[in-house]
Amino acid sequence: ASEAQRQRDERPELAALIEELEDETGSHARLGALGFRDPAAAYRDLRLLRDGPPHAPAWARRRQALTRLAPSLLAEIAGSAAPDRALRHMATFISTIGARTSYLHLLLENPGIMRLLVQLFATSEFLSAFFLRHPELLDSLVRADLVRTMRSAEEFAAELGMRLAAAPDREAELDTLRRFRHEEFLRIGVHDIQGALCPDEVARQLTALAEACLSAAFTLAQREVLARYAIPLAPPTEGLAVVGMGKLGGAELSYASDLDLLFIYDAGVPDWWSGRSVPHEYFTRVAQRTMSFLQTPTREGIAYHIDTRLRPSGNQGPLVSALDSFGDYHERSAQLWERQALIKARVLSGAVALREQLEAVIARFVYGRGLAADEVAEIARMRARIAQERGTADDVAIAIKTGRGGLIDVEFLVQMLQLRHGHAHPSLRTPTTRLALAQLETCGLLPPEDARALAQGYAFQRALESRLRLERDQPVEAVEDDPEVLTALARRLGYGGADAEVSGAIRADLARHRAAIRAVYDRHFAVVQG
Repeated sequence: ASEAQRQRDERPELAALIEELEDETGSHARLGALGFRDPAAAYRDLRLLRDGPPHAPAWARRRQALTRLAPSLLAEIAGSAAPDRALRHMATFISTIGARTSYLHLLLENPGIMRLLVQLFATSEFLSAFFLRHPELLDSLVRADLVRTMRSAEEFAAELGMRLAAAPDREAELDTLRRFRHEEFLRIGVHDIQGALCPDEVARQLTALAEACLSAAFTLAQREVLARYAIPLAPPTEGLAVVGMGKLGGAELSYASDLDLLFIYDAGVPDWWSGRSVPHEYFTRVAQRTMSFLQTPTREGIAYHIDTRLRPSGNQGPLVSALDSFGDYHERSAQLWERQALIKARVLSGAVALREQLEAVIARFVYGRGLAADEVAEIARMRARIAQERGTADDVAIAIKTGRGGLIDVEFLVQMLQLRHGHAHPSLRTPTTRLALAQLETCGLLPPEDARALAQGYAFQRALESRLRLERDQPVEAVEDDPEVLTALARRLGYGGADAEVSGAIRADLARHRAAIRAVYDRHFAVVQG
């Protein structure tokens, strides 16, 4: 309340804006002066915030609380990275909570929570949408400071397990799984917005959360399929391993990342299955149900999209592979890109013996030999093909993922060096790009200045990608080369200064990092190819 009073005293124009909304023309001018890009839309949102929707006009107590709150609230909104968006979502939130003035008093008494809510509304469309569907989660924002910023996969799994145990039926279990995922996304996103987590920590948290949700879905699927086939739980039924690939395998998940998965099984003693389901059919069903439990839409949305195209023979191949078939395929038929993809493989679940056998098969295929010069050239050609097929015109957008000097340049260079030297240097055998980069420097395979250029440029563009995904909840490959877009993005990354300076600064930083990455990339591929 004291913060609200201070704002009323120090910035009377904010109080006047709320109190004089009947003067529409004057309000438009005042909103424009405060930095709103669309004063007419901001005016409508401000009317909604103050008066409530036409079918449910504001009650006297609520109007009184809003009048006290408005100056400090507007000051936060006007000073945010995206004032128009923040005001739009705040107006929706205030109208959604209706007569529950306790929420307004909570914001009055907790300026930090009000600031956090405005940051959330300004930064992330998808977290805002989730929060607006569940305004009761304001209580969890209040508690966010009390919750540890980093939670382990085991902690996620324990809490999710307790919640699922209380769910009365399958529909409730699926909703519980999704609700838990969304709540934890909100918690991680809030800590990210507050600057309490660095991009690597965000990636590790999102990965640990995904692993817990995947494990829970796998357990539910196994239980359902056992019941359907009337098969007792026994060691042979537990012979399915789930392998994380891509960003999941590398513990590098971002917001909106799909989960890339492989399913590999070992049926054990053939006699055990006599008179029961065919092992391949049983394990296929478990894999299908696991995927369904994660990506089937319910009233709580979906948990994750699943991608299994990295399996042997891609979409033409079976969903699940027997361990011996998987090994044979990679010995006889696999292509170089499949060897490169398996660098990111990480076995997430499965019996200990199966995990060890599978890890040995993968290590033998990926790191059993070095890399010939023609294979290095093939990796360079694959990289060029991606740029050609998925690149964007430089005058329209900056392709932070697929363009020259983008994220894929770093990943392809690091993976080429892992394949070339991993047989002789076991420390290079990691699915995480950042860790592999550090080990390449430690092993003397990358000069320190090259490793530093790659690490800094990679971290910078990953931070951009993470911010854009946090905003949109969809994969992002490019940043629009537009001053407004770049300014808003720079603000969310902590750049200060006038708008023109900020958009120029982030564009210059991007250009510098990308040029440095590309120079290192070209140099190392040229050296190997001779």
